[in-house]
Amino acid sequence: MKSAFVLIALVGLALAQSTDKIQGTHCAPNQVINKITVYDDGAIEAECGPMPCGSAGQRCTEEQASCKADNDIFSGMKWARNGQSLHLRCCSYNVDKKVYVGTDLVAPGEYYTGGHVSKKDYYGSSGAEYDFISNIRTEQGGVRVWVHRIMCPLKGAVSASHNAEFSVDAQPTITDGRDFAFQKRREYLLRQMANRDAETESVAREEVAPVNPLQYRPNRRRMHDAPVPASARLL
Repeated sequence: MKSAFVLIALVGLALAQSTDKIQGTHCAPNQVINKITVYDDGAIEAECGPMPCGSAGQRCTEEQASCKADNDIFSGMKWARNGQSLHLRCCSYNVDKKVYVGTDLVAPGEYYTGGHVSKKDYYGSSGAEYDFISNIRTEQGGVRVWVHRIMCPLKGAVSASHNAEFSVDAQPTITDGRDFAFQKRREYLLRQMANRDAETESVAREEVAPVNPLQYRPNRRRMHDAPVPASARLL
């Protein structure tokens, strides 16, 4: 399934008024934001993807300063009137379980990517796991992101009477898991460093793919695709 893109410019009124950008776009129902890119010129790109289980987007509130992870998740954004901060679209969500992974500062020319987690990096031993960005904030030097992980139940545990693909608890279980997450995240990042050449090839393949009409690339200034340094992402 193709991902959707949420786009916003952060580089002043002239850029904000440019006609070649799509602003105020938000994720579709039952999607979460799994990637944030900050370009060299200050533009932000947020990519949405479908949740592996649970639901989101039944109730949304516009123009929020931040989204509270226990009730809402970040689902869209637009430029605030002061020209220095973001107004967020925060939407309700329901999942069986999620844990806090960490926070990170994404500088211009860098990106943070979550999405489906490889089985070898699972925190638990049940169903699929998926990292998503639950909140963001502009800061001096970049954009700060907060990352949580959805932990799905095994597919076989879904009730036959439930209409959804996965079972969704009306009262999500939210745990910190910070100490355990630290070790798992550190191992994951070290493996990322070891596989950096493979990631570079993957980025090159993405660059030659057809351009999504909702994806903005700054004119005459191609982004220097580079993962966030592991040292900056260790919790």
